[in-house]
Amino acid sequence: MATTRDDDLARALASRAFSRHVAFDAIGALDADAIGLIREAVLQVWQDAGSPPGAVHRAAVLGAELARLIAEDQAPADLETAGISREREIALAEQASAFLAALAAEIDAPR
Repeated sequence: MATTRDDDLARALASRAFSRHVAFDAIGALDADAIGLIREAVLQVWQDAGSPPGAVHRAAVLGAELARLIAEDQAPADLETAGISREREIALAEQASAFLAALAAEIDAPR
């Protein structure tokens, strides 16, 4: 069963992945090098939290939920994506979720 701490970590990982995808996309640099930097940033947060099993998988699930919320125009108020279309927000949320799912398959096992 996930704890509040686990939920907070999953949100932090999902947020880190999404915000980095948005930032690199905004400057036109969402390439393999950027994905490597996003990976490093997400892994650092995960490792700093003690590398808990299942955390990256839960973050991927939250990323998919974010894409759904954006599509339904119910995104969190603190979501900062000024200057990009809702369609691009959805695509980036889906991309961040897929990135986290791939990373989870590599390093993490769901609980």
